Amino acid sequence: MSLITRHFVLNLGFSPPNLRESNNMKMKMKSKPIAPAALLLGIALFCAPQARLSARDRFVPPDITSASEIPFPVEVVASGLVTLALNISVAGQPPDVQVLRDIPGLTSLTSSIVKGWSYTPGKLDGNPAPSTITVEVVFNPGDSLNQSMKIAPVAPTPPPFPAGYLPPEVSVVSFALYQPNSVGVGTVVLDVTIDKYGSVKKTDVIRDVPSLTPEAIAAVKRWTINPATFNGKAIISKLVVAFVFRSPTMTTR
Repeated sequence: MSLITRHFVLNLGFSPPNLRESNNMKMKMKSKPIAPAALLLGIALFCAPQARLSARDRFVPPDITSASEIPFPVEVVASGLVTLALNISVAGQPPDVQVLRDIPGLTSLTSSIVKGWSYTPGKLDGNPAPSTITVEVVFNPGDSLNQSMKIAPVAPTPPPFPAGYLPPEVSVVSFALYQPNSVGVGTVVLDVTIDKYGSVKKTDVIRDVPSLTPEAIAAVKRWTINPATFNGKAIISKLVVAFVFRSPTMTTR
Protein backbone atom coordinates (compact mmCIF):
# COMPACT_ATOMS: atom_id res chain seq x y z
CA MET A 1 0.00 0.00 0.00
CA SER A 2 1.38 3.42 -1.05
CA LEU A 3 1.79 6.18 1.47
CA ILE A 4 -0.96 8.22 -0.19
CA THR A 5 -3.41 5.30 -0.12
CA ARG A 6 -2.49 4.48 3.47
CA HIS A 7 -3.06 8.11 4.52
CA PHE A 8 -6.39 8.18 2.69
CA VAL A 9 -7.61 4.94 4.23
CA LEU A 10 -6.67 5.94 7.77
CA ASN A 11 -8.32 9.34 7.42
CA LEU A 12 -11.53 7.65 6.33
CA GLY A 13 -11.49 5.53 9.51
CA PHE A 14 -10.64 2.27 7.77
CA SER A 15 -7.63 0.10 8.32
CA PRO A 16 -6.44 -2.82 6.31
CA PRO A 17 -6.84 -6.34 7.75
CA ASN A 18 -3.21 -6.76 8.67
CA LEU A 19 -3.22 -3.41 10.48
CA ARG A 20 -6.43 -4.25 12.34
CA GLU A 21 -4.98 -7.59 13.45
CA SER A 22 -1.85 -5.87 14.66
CA ASN A 23 -3.86 -3.34 16.65
CA ASN A 24 -6.09 -6.08 18.12
CA MET A 25 -3.07 -8.06 19.22
CA LYS A 26 -1.62 -5.00 20.97
CA MET A 27 -4.91 -4.35 22.75
CA LYS A 28 -5.17 -7.95 23.89
CA MET A 29 -1.62 -7.91 25.18
CA LYS A 30 -2.30 -4.73 27.13
CA SER A 31 -5.57 -6.01 28.55
CA LYS A 32 -4.31 -9.39 29.76
CA PRO A 33 -2.62 -8.18 33.00
CA ILE A 34 -5.65 -6.02 33.90
CA ALA A 35 -8.16 -8.85 34.31
CA PRO A 36 -6.09 -10.95 36.77
CA ALA A 37 -5.12 -7.82 38.69
CA ALA A 38 -8.75 -6.78 39.06
CA LEU A 39 -9.69 -10.29 40.09
CA LEU A 40 -6.98 -10.44 42.75
CA LEU A 41 -8.00 -7.03 44.07
CA GLY A 42 -11.61 -8.14 44.34
CA ILE A 43 -10.62 -11.29 46.22
CA ALA A 44 -8.45 -9.29 48.59
CA LEU A 45 -11.22 -6.80 49.32
CA PHE A 46 -13.67 -9.64 49.95
CA CYS A 47 -11.37 -11.70 52.16
CA ALA A 48 -9.95 -8.89 54.29
CA PRO A 49 -13.15 -8.35 56.35
CA GLN A 50 -13.55 -12.11 56.66
CA ALA A 51 -10.03 -12.42 58.07
CA ARG A 52 -10.69 -9.66 60.57
CA LEU A 53 -13.98 -11.29 61.54
CA SER A 54 -12.44 -14.71 62.19
CA ALA A 55 -9.64 -13.20 64.27
CA ARG A 56 -11.63 -10.79 66.43
CA ASP A 57 -15.39 -11.01 66.12
CA ARG A 58 -16.17 -14.54 65.09
CA PHE A 59 -17.68 -15.29 68.51
CA VAL A 60 -19.59 -12.73 70.57
CA PRO A 61 -20.17 -14.08 74.12
CA PRO A 62 -23.64 -14.22 75.78
CA ASP A 63 -25.01 -11.52 78.05
CA ILE A 64 -27.57 -10.90 80.82
CA THR A 65 -30.61 -8.63 80.36
CA SER A 66 -32.52 -8.83 83.68
CA ALA A 67 -32.12 -10.22 87.20
CA SER A 68 -34.08 -10.58 90.43
CA GLU A 69 -33.36 -10.62 94.16
CA ILE A 70 -31.34 -13.43 95.74
CA PRO A 71 -32.25 -13.88 99.41
CA PHE A 72 -29.62 -14.39 102.11
CA PRO A 73 -31.29 -16.96 104.42
CA VAL A 74 -31.11 -15.94 108.08
CA GLU A 75 -30.28 -19.47 109.17
CA VAL A 76 -27.13 -19.60 107.00
CA VAL A 77 -24.08 -18.13 108.72
CA ALA A 78 -21.65 -18.73 105.84
CA SER A 79 -20.45 -16.11 103.38
CA GLY A 80 -18.27 -16.22 100.29
CA LEU A 81 -18.48 -16.94 96.58
CA VAL A 82 -20.84 -19.20 94.65
CA THR A 83 -19.78 -19.63 91.01
CA LEU A 84 -22.17 -20.99 88.40
CA ALA A 85 -21.79 -21.72 84.69
CA LEU A 86 -25.01 -21.34 82.70
CA ASN A 87 -25.40 -22.88 79.26
CA ILE A 88 -27.70 -20.56 77.32
CA SER A 89 -29.80 -22.10 74.55
CA VAL A 90 -30.89 -20.43 71.32
CA ALA A 91 -34.51 -21.56 71.74
CA GLY A 92 -35.05 -19.60 74.98
CA GLN A 93 -35.31 -22.64 77.26
CA PRO A 94 -34.17 -22.30 80.91
CA PRO A 95 -30.39 -22.58 81.03
CA ASP A 96 -28.57 -25.64 82.23
CA VAL A 97 -26.72 -24.72 85.45
CA GLN A 98 -23.39 -26.19 86.51
CA VAL A 99 -21.84 -25.52 89.94
CA LEU A 100 -18.20 -24.40 89.84
CA ARG A 101 -17.91 -23.16 93.46
CA ASP A 102 -20.27 -24.24 96.21
CA ILE A 103 -21.46 -22.88 99.56
CA PRO A 104 -23.73 -25.46 101.23
CA GLY A 105 -27.08 -23.96 102.10
CA LEU A 106 -26.74 -21.21 99.47
CA THR A 107 -25.86 -22.85 96.15
CA SER A 108 -29.12 -24.66 95.48
CA LEU A 109 -31.24 -21.56 96.13
CA THR A 110 -28.89 -19.42 94.05
CA SER A 111 -29.00 -21.86 91.13
CA SER A 112 -32.79 -21.90 91.02
CA ILE A 113 -32.98 -18.09 91.01
CA VAL A 114 -30.32 -17.27 88.41
CA LYS A 115 -31.87 -19.91 86.17
CA GLY A 116 -34.92 -17.63 85.95
CA TRP A 117 -32.95 -14.53 84.96
CA SER A 118 -33.01 -13.36 81.32
CA TYR A 119 -30.04 -13.84 79.01
CA THR A 120 -29.17 -13.44 75.35
CA PRO A 121 -27.17 -16.24 73.71
CA GLY A 122 -23.82 -15.58 72.11
CA LYS A 123 -23.30 -15.32 68.38
CA LEU A 124 -21.03 -17.51 66.30
CA ASP A 125 -20.27 -16.23 62.79
CA GLY A 126 -23.15 -13.78 63.18
CA ASN A 127 -25.76 -16.38 64.20
CA PRO A 128 -27.16 -17.10 67.71
CA ALA A 129 -25.42 -20.14 69.18
CA PRO A 130 -25.59 -22.18 72.40
CA SER A 131 -23.11 -20.50 74.73
CA THR A 132 -21.88 -20.46 78.32
CA ILE A 133 -21.91 -17.49 80.70
CA THR A 134 -20.39 -17.42 84.20
CA VAL A 135 -22.30 -15.97 87.17
CA GLU A 136 -20.33 -15.02 90.30
CA VAL A 137 -22.50 -14.54 93.38
CA VAL A 138 -20.86 -12.97 96.45
CA PHE A 139 -22.71 -13.46 99.72
CA ASN A 140 -21.42 -10.36 101.40
CA PRO A 141 -21.40 -10.16 105.22
CA GLY A 142 -22.53 -7.02 106.96
CA ASP A 143 -19.27 -6.72 108.90
CA SER A 144 -17.02 -6.75 105.84
CA LEU A 145 -14.38 -4.33 107.10
CA ASN A 146 -11.97 -7.14 106.29
CA GLN A 147 -12.62 -7.45 102.54
CA SER A 148 -10.28 -10.33 101.73
CA MET A 149 -11.90 -13.57 100.59
CA LYS A 150 -10.47 -17.03 100.04
CA ILE A 151 -11.94 -18.95 97.12
CA ALA A 152 -11.75 -22.60 96.24
CA PRO A 153 -10.63 -23.84 92.81
CA VAL A 154 -13.45 -24.39 90.35
CA ALA A 155 -14.93 -27.86 90.18
CA PRO A 156 -14.39 -29.86 86.97
CA THR A 157 -17.34 -29.55 84.60
CA PRO A 158 -18.06 -30.39 80.94
CA PRO A 159 -16.47 -27.99 78.42
CA PRO A 160 -18.35 -24.71 77.87
CA PHE A 161 -20.15 -23.76 74.66
CA PRO A 162 -19.28 -23.22 71.87
CA ALA A 163 -16.28 -25.46 71.28
CA GLY A 164 -13.08 -23.49 71.67
CA TYR A 165 -14.55 -20.91 74.08
CA LEU A 166 -13.32 -20.47 77.65
CA PRO A 167 -15.26 -17.85 79.71
CA PRO A 168 -13.44 -15.35 81.94
CA GLU A 169 -12.35 -16.74 85.30
CA VAL A 170 -11.72 -14.92 88.57
CA SER A 171 -8.57 -15.71 90.51
CA VAL A 172 -8.49 -13.04 93.26
CA VAL A 173 -11.71 -11.59 94.68
CA SER A 174 -12.83 -9.51 97.65
CA PHE A 175 -15.98 -8.60 99.52
CA ALA A 176 -17.59 -5.22 99.02
CA LEU A 177 -17.21 -2.75 101.86
CA TYR A 178 -20.41 -2.33 103.84
CA GLN A 179 -20.51 1.28 104.96
CA PRO A 180 -21.08 1.53 108.75
CA ASN A 181 -23.89 4.05 108.32
CA SER A 182 -25.67 2.06 105.61
CA VAL A 183 -29.01 0.38 106.28
CA GLY A 184 -29.33 -1.12 102.79
CA VAL A 185 -29.77 -4.82 102.16
CA GLY A 186 -30.49 -6.81 99.03
CA THR A 187 -28.87 -7.89 95.77
CA VAL A 188 -26.79 -5.79 93.40
CA VAL A 189 -26.32 -7.42 89.98
CA LEU A 190 -23.64 -6.15 87.61
CA ASP A 191 -23.06 -6.90 83.94
CA VAL A 192 -19.28 -6.63 83.75
CA THR A 193 -17.40 -6.25 80.46
CA ILE A 194 -13.92 -7.80 80.62
CA ASP A 195 -11.39 -6.77 78.00
CA LYS A 196 -8.88 -9.11 76.40
CA TYR A 197 -6.31 -8.22 79.07
CA GLY A 198 -8.58 -9.21 81.98
CA SER A 199 -9.36 -5.66 83.07
CA VAL A 200 -12.85 -4.41 83.91
CA LYS A 201 -13.73 -2.25 80.93
CA LYS A 202 -17.32 -1.39 81.90
CA THR A 203 -19.95 -2.19 84.54
CA ASP A 204 -23.65 -1.96 83.75
CA VAL A 205 -26.07 -2.13 86.69
CA ILE A 206 -28.75 -4.74 86.09
CA ARG A 207 -30.17 -4.62 89.63
CA ASP A 208 -29.53 -1.65 91.88
CA VAL A 209 -29.41 -1.00 95.62
CA PRO A 210 -28.47 2.70 95.58
CA SER A 211 -26.59 2.77 98.88
CA LEU A 212 -24.65 -0.43 98.07
CA THR A 213 -24.08 -0.45 94.30
CA PRO A 214 -21.02 1.90 94.31
CA GLU A 215 -19.21 -0.37 96.77
CA ALA A 216 -20.07 -3.44 94.68
CA ILE A 217 -18.60 -1.80 91.57
CA ALA A 218 -15.49 -0.72 93.48
CA ALA A 219 -14.96 -4.27 94.73
CA VAL A 220 -15.19 -5.83 91.25
CA LYS A 221 -12.62 -3.39 89.92
CA ARG A 222 -10.14 -4.75 92.49
CA TRP A 223 -10.58 -8.34 91.36
CA THR A 224 -8.03 -10.25 89.31
CA ILE A 225 -9.70 -11.85 86.29
CA ASN A 226 -8.31 -14.08 83.57
CA PRO A 227 -9.76 -13.02 80.20
CA ALA A 228 -11.98 -15.21 78.06
CA THR A 229 -10.43 -16.95 75.07
CA PHE A 230 -11.79 -18.31 71.80
CA ASN A 231 -9.61 -20.79 69.94
CA GLY A 232 -6.70 -19.74 72.12
CA LYS A 233 -7.03 -15.98 71.51
CA ALA A 234 -8.09 -13.56 74.26
CA ILE A 235 -11.38 -11.78 73.52
CA ILE A 236 -13.71 -9.26 75.11
CA SER A 237 -16.40 -11.00 77.18
CA LYS A 238 -19.10 -10.64 79.82
CA LEU A 239 -19.13 -11.71 83.46
CA VAL A 240 -22.22 -11.53 85.67
CA VAL A 241 -21.42 -10.53 89.25
CA ALA A 242 -24.02 -10.36 92.03
CA PHE A 243 -23.44 -9.09 95.57
CA VAL A 244 -25.99 -10.26 98.13
CA PHE A 245 -25.76 -7.89 101.10
CA ARG A 246 -26.81 -8.83 104.60
CA SER A 247 -27.58 -6.38 107.37
CA PRO A 248 -24.67 -5.61 109.75
CA THR A 249 -26.87 -6.73 112.63
CA MET A 250 -26.45 -10.30 111.35
CA THR A 251 -22.86 -11.55 111.50
CA THR A 252 -21.58 -14.29 109.17
CA ARG A 253 -18.40 -16.14 108.17
